[in-house]
Amino acid sequence: MNRDQLIVYFTIIIAVAVGWVGHSIYTDLSNEQIPAIPGITRSILSLSSAEIMSPQDHISEDQIKVYDDRVILEIDDPIWSSFTDSNSMDPLLDIGANGIEIKPDSEDDIHIGDVISYHSINGGIVIHRVIEINRDEEGIYYVVKGDNNPITDNEKIRFKDIQGILVAVVY
Repeated sequence: MNRDQLIVYFTIIIAVAVGWVGHSIYTDLSNEQIPAIPGITRSILSLSSAEIMSPQDHISEDQIKVYDDRVILEIDDPIWSSFTDSNSMDPLLDIGANGIEIKPDSEDDIHIGDVISYHSINGGIVIHRVIEINRDEEGIYYVVKGDNNPITDNEKIRFKDIQGILVAVVY
C-alpha cells in the first residue's frame, strides 16, 4: 500500500470509530439514562444503548395455561387493546399487534418499567412506559415516555388517569 492509500484507510477507520462513539453517546443521552461516564462506557463497549426497565410481573406462571389447541390466561377483567402507528413504542408495539391489559387496583400496582395506557390531557389514550414515580402536593404521579421518543411525555400521570397495565402483546 502506498502512503495515500494508508491515509484513506486510516481516515475511514477513524470516521467509523468516531461515528460509533458519537451514536452510542447520543443514544444514551436521548434515552435519559446517563448520569455519568460509566453509562457511556458500558454502551460503547457493549455496542448497545442504555437499558430500558422491564415491566413488573403481573401475571404469575400458574395463571398461564398452554394446551395443544389453545392458550388460556387466567386474568380477571382483562382489557383488550390495539395500537396505532405512532412509532412511539416501536418495536414493542405497532399497528396490527393486540394487547391485553389489567386494571390496577391501587397506585402500588404500578412500577417503573410497566407499560401503561392512560387518558391524556389531549383527549386520547396513550400507551407508554413508566420511567419514574414521584410525589408532589397532589400525591403520586408517574412520568412516562415512549420507548422510541427522545423525551418524556409532558404531563404528570395520576392514578385516576390510568386505564390499564399492559401484561401481554400478541403479534
